[in-house]
Amino acid sequence: MGSIHKPGKTRKNRYVRKATRFPKESGRYFNRELSWLKFNERVLFEAENTDNPLLERVTFLGIVAGNLDEFFMVRVPAYQKGATYSADEFSEVIGSSTQLEMIYSRVIVLMRHMAEVWNNDLVPKLAAEGIFFLRYAECTDEEKKAFKKELGEESFTILRGDRFSDIQHDEYLHGFAMLVQTDKGRAVIPVQRIIDEKGRFVPVGDRKNTFIFREDLLKKHILSLFPDETVYAVMPVRLTRDSDLDLKGDDADDLISAIMDAQKTLAKRYPSRLETLDTMPFGYMAPLVDALSLVPELVYDMAAPLGLIDLKEFPVKRPNLKFPPYTASLPSGLSGNVFSAIAKRDRFMFNPYNSFDGLIRFMSAAADDPTVVKIQITLYRLGSESPVIDALLAAAKNRKDVTAVVELKASFDEETNFRWATKLKEGGVNVIMGYPGVKVHAKCCLITRIENGQIVRYANISTGNYNANTAKIYADMAIFTANEEICTDAAAMFAMLAGTFSSPVYRRLIISPNSMDQEIIRRIEREAEISGTNGRIIMKMNSLTDRDIINALYAASEKGVRIDLAVRGVCMLRPGVEKLSETISVISVVSRFLEHARVYYFENGGDPEVFIGSPDMMPRNLHRRIEILCPILDKRIKKVLIQKILPAFIDDPVKGHTLDAYGRYHPPERRPGELSSQQKFIAMQRAWR
Repeated sequence: MGSIHKPGKTRKNRYVRKATRFPKESGRYFNRELSWLKFNERVLFEAENTDNPLLERVTFLGIVAGNLDEFFMVRVPAYQKGATYSADEFSEVIGSSTQLEMIYSRVIVLMRHMAEVWNNDLVPKLAAEGIFFLRYAECTDEEKKAFKKELGEESFTILRGDRFSDIQHDEYLHGFAMLVQTDKGRAVIPVQRIIDEKGRFVPVGDRKNTFIFREDLLKKHILSLFPDETVYAVMPVRLTRDSDLDLKGDDADDLISAIMDAQKTLAKRYPSRLETLDTMPFGYMAPLVDALSLVPELVYDMAAPLGLIDLKEFPVKRPNLKFPPYTASLPSGLSGNVFSAIAKRDRFMFNPYNSFDGLIRFMSAAADDPTVVKIQITLYRLGSESPVIDALLAAAKNRKDVTAVVELKASFDEETNFRWATKLKEGGVNVIMGYPGVKVHAKCCLITRIENGQIVRYANISTGNYNANTAKIYADMAIFTANEEICTDAAAMFAMLAGTFSSPVYRRLIISPNSMDQEIIRRIEREAEISGTNGRIIMKMNSLTDRDIINALYAASEKGVRIDLAVRGVCMLRPGVEKLSETISVISVVSRFLEHARVYYFENGGDPEVFIGSPDMMPRNLHRRIEILCPILDKRIKKVLIQKILPAFIDDPVKGHTLDAYGRYHPPERRPGELSSQQKFIAMQRAWR
């Protein structure tokens, strides 16, 4: 692996308005960014884990790279723009005086580790399975000729001279580019468009499962673009930019304009990371770093191919090198008359162990049923294809009153959501584009029927998005219910979103941003007050960063309440600290499916309360989003959650990493024959029917 390159002369980034230095705090909270990076270390652990099939390990490495891309698109720009450091784990990285320095010191180690896994582990094992990556020099003359012919049909934009000095906001420069040094100066050639259109992995001739990275071909071809110059070097670089689309308007027209102008505003987003190969001499790189106005802590070198995120779409199809398939079952009762089944009792859906067809049957039945008069739904992330959209359009065609609340501010899905919103509107659906001042992150579908002259409602409330694609790889839970109080609350929420009911009072649902944090804290305090050392709290979530919630958990722990937290990603709570959090344990499960379900359990003196829903315990979820927590009232479903599902999460002997008081995650000491929680759920998918 190569050394860490840092420019000798640091030019102050004009977007870093002030240094983000660490305050001296008492050590109650882990650093948010470090915790997020540690999550990616756990994902990388799965890329190394030889218990996983080989191509799944390749995918896990791609996921790590994709997560890092998102980190530099979403988290890092805030520190470029002057955000201050807001936690106290500064002693973890000795010598770091700013947040960006601390991030650099951890990310560069992670990238070194990623390169080692790719070069020394995965590539040799892929070769042993007959899957090869070649260098250009290893191709035959005939193969090179074919590559040259293909690339000869491409057009390239060359940025140099004045264009180079103004490269920071150039509309073409994002993702992959080629930095060229000739006897007449420097140039940058954007190539991400070609990679997007043609793919990253180029098959080599007629060789089976043999590929070359497209940037290696482009590197050779670009020599021909400078026929009258001496080319000293052609080097691939990769630029990440701030993802912010500046969607700050509350008015729908403002949001639509921002979405439509997204591509135009791409170049106005700040550069937030430059990646280079570790073999690039600093003398070639420094002028580009200077032109981009990047501080040294945002320049990273890599001893492996850049942009390993593309491994998520690796084109080889070898079922024997993937996780074994299984057949997901329909949720109980949803194979026949769904409304009759739900009226009889609540129904539970646990994706991907249950089929997402359960929800589609629910919505398709509503679209076709002549007694259904209204359908209301919240939509956050839909994907490129959507049977949910098809059902809504079919319902509108059947003259039903259909309302879709489409959140345009869903990060990275803004344009997709806008396209779906447009299609729905054209199909006769009443589209509400978000809600002023907050994101609509709640997952709810409400069906209204006329039965024997009476209004009867049926609701689906989910922890995950109504996305048929991610439902196959995200582990989420949903409840189908005809409970009158829950459905009335859902109707009140939709009335609020439509602007016809300003301040609803909810009887069963807990809905943010009004009082969710207070309701959660009240239940945490109740465990300490009525149960003390017999108190019991279990929380399963993606992230825990809200300090008021953390402090309430600390206070409950001091009273002896036993608290188990299953936190997949960021966790700022410090467990196992004497006289602070001695009774709190934290586990993180990273496995085949992305753990996405949120479940909150309170013992309540022997009368347990269990909620599922959309929110994590983060300030944005509790205060800046509309979220839903739904109580589980059906005794059979509650029993399955308490006795089978939650225990499997908090004591996963195969995939559960345990967090200690010093911020270290410890992988489980696996014993032969034990199953992970997800393996258990596959095996017992009919147990909650």
